[in-house]
Amino acid sequence: MKFLRLGFLTLACSSFCFAVNKDLVQLQRDLEAKIDAMQQNLGSKIDVMNGMLQAIQNDSRRTADQIATLQDALNNTVSRSLAPVQGLNNKVDGMGEEVRSLRDTLADLSARLERMDAKITDLKNQMQIIQNPPPAPGAAPTTGAPNGAPGQPTSQGPPQGMSADRSYTDAVRDLQTGKTDLAFTEFQQYLTYFPNTELAANAQYYIGEITYNRGDYNGAIQAFDAVLERYPENPKTPDAHYMKAMALLKSNQRNRAVQEFRVLVENYPRTDDAHKAQAQLRALGVAAATSPGSTAKRKQSQAPPQ
Repeated sequence: MKFLRLGFLTLACSSFCFAVNKDLVQLQRDLEAKIDAMQQNLGSKIDVMNGMLQAIQNDSRRTADQIATLQDALNNTVSRSLAPVQGLNNKVDGMGEEVRSLRDTLADLSARLERMDAKITDLKNQMQIIQNPPPAPGAAPTTGAPNGAPGQPTSQGPPQGMSADRSYTDAVRDLQTGKTDLAFTEFQQYLTYFPNTELAANAQYYIGEITYNRGDYNGAIQAFDAVLERYPENPKTPDAHYMKAMALLKSNQRNRAVQEFRVLVENYPRTDDAHKAQAQLRALGVAAATSPGSTAKRKQSQAPPQ
């Protein structure tokens, strides 16, 4: 009886296990089918995404090509637009070189004219010496006037070997190299022997300038007055007006300085000295001009020689 029950139980368990195994196999198959479907779906989506990425890359390349084309066109347009400007710059540079060359030529011509004037003066002096032989040895020549005023020419003319060209050149060189005392004496000698040359006004002006720099403002006023009185119309006239006004200002003669500044501004309005005089008048807190019609006729600016 026991064996019968055991057999029956074994048969029942076998049937149950068979049924369970069958369900597991079916579940495994269903799961594999779902996995295959998911893989296929995922592959399709990946293919779609790859296609979209490829399209985006193609669009990016086309956009980059279009941008490069636009940049090239823009660069070409800018280059064509700037070409006339560059040509104009080259022309301006060329004109600047021509102006500098012309300025150098004019300066050289001015220097040659000055040397020619000095040589003409030397010839006149030599003719004067020939016509009027020098007195016996021991006669004292006339010296320059005090306070930097120009002296009078001696009766026998300049000493042997002395020329206007060399005297003026030496005096200017010594002034530029700081030998002011020697330059002062040389300018006085120049005025003593060559008071009527074109450069005499320059020499007188430099005497006033040296005197001003020494702090002798009253002496400087007299020296600049000599320029204005003896050589009233020359390139150094505006400079002499300005320096005289500065000397008056330094010597506490404010009203006279203001008057001199105004004369400079109204008679030579286009000069650098006039602009400096206007600045001085503004610093003093006074007007640049007096009442209309109270001053002399306005004059054109004159560039002082070197």
